Amino acid sequence: MKKSILLLRLSYWIAAIADFIIAILAWIPERMGLVEIAYPMGLFSVIAFSWTLMLLMADRKPIERKWVLIPTIIVVTLITIVRAIFSLGETIEFNLALLLFGIALIILMTYSYFYASKHETSK
Repeated sequence: MKKSILLLRLSYWIAAIADFIIAILAWIPERMGLVEIAYPMGLFSVIAFSWTLMLLMADRKPIERKWVLIPTIIVVTLITIVRAIFSLGETIEFNLALLLFGIALIILMTYSYFYASKHETSK
């Protein structure tokens, strides 16, 4: 049980910190490939910040709220795919570290979810 909680909390906190950083970076036009702030940047920032709060709330009851990882896995997967597509199209610079971080986070969250589910049902 302790390992399940540790894995879930690690997943929540790493994803929450990444979301918070994304929420801040969304306000930097150069990071978004623009010369000035655009409305969609603000919308994206609000969503990323809200997701940060949701993950931190899930940390309060990690086992009961492990379901939060399912949409988070989907979002991180889609963000990683979109970043890769735009990198291949040379719209943004390719960053191997960010690609590997996205993949590692997806693996961590998926493993945490299934490990917690497996040990929850075996009791």
